[in-house]
Amino acid sequence: MPVKPELSVVVPVYGQFDIARACVSIQSVLSQKGINYEVIVSEQGESPRFPEIPRVKHTFSYHKPQQDLSDFNPGNVRNNAIAIANGEFIYTNDADIIFLDPEYLSKTVQEIRRDQNRVFYRPFMRRLPIDEFEDFEKIIRERGIETAISSLNLTQEYIATLNGKKRDIRVFEKKSIYPKTFTAFEEDFQSYIADEKNKGREPMFWNENRHCGGNLFRKSQFLSVGGYCEDFVNWGCEDSDLQWKFSEIYDLRFFPANLEVMHLDHPKGYFSPEMWKRNEEISRVRITTGLERTIERDRRNKLWLQQ
Repeated sequence: MPVKPELSVVVPVYGQFDIARACVSIQSVLSQKGINYEVIVSEQGESPRFPEIPRVKHTFSYHKPQQDLSDFNPGNVRNNAIAIANGEFIYTNDADIIFLDPEYLSKTVQEIRRDQNRVFYRPFMRRLPIDEFEDFEKIIRERGIETAISSLNLTQEYIATLNGKKRDIRVFEKKSIYPKTFTAFEEDFQSYIADEKNKGREPMFWNENRHCGGNLFRKSQFLSVGGYCEDFVNWGCEDSDLQWKFSEIYDLRFFPANLEVMHLDHPKGYFSPEMWKRNEEISRVRITTGLERTIERDRRNKLWLQQ
């Protein structure tokens, strides 16, 4: 009889997202040591594109996107994966994220086990520049994911490189629920300021230094808060909304600072300030409505959330 996994790692893939990066991300997950886990790729699009990979479960939901790719549903695709997850713990990842420590998952689960009330969110995140991805992938093909990760130079703050070459970076600080730090490579910043129409589209040009979609929680905790809200579209607020619900009931904390992930930078697609304002308004209304009624609404018509 198969041993029930301690942890389920959920990785969403939307539409035409770069499958090469998604496969590298999955290899990073599959190289993790010290814990019994399963991997679930949840895909949403017109047809399945993610290849069959041993040890990886796959769920697919049909969705024909608008021409501008503005309408994928990030909450739904994550809920679909967690619905079939068997682990006591759930780690929500993204298909462009690499774990830098081979025991990242084991160490984070050890930490969260210390307190039944604990939830982790938003680990520190470095960035691999777009122009270094092909070389990184080549090392993986020829020598394996572990060698590729050990080849990274981490001496410069915020980023990881293969050649150690210093990259010019702009750093932006923002006051929010917590102090946020965003970075942009100089060439991206110059592209941003070159066109006044880019005002309001900052997320297309820089990233926060934390992985906003990274969460670790017990599946029972997820069920108790009603899962992800499925009202948000595209660059939604689904992660911050779930984290808000967790913070109201559980002890929500950042991941341990010594455990980092790495973002595989890629060209950013569609982003609309109008869409973002719509999602923020949904968030505002949900918070104003109150936690109890919001959870009740999220659980409605989702039988698996009522377990």
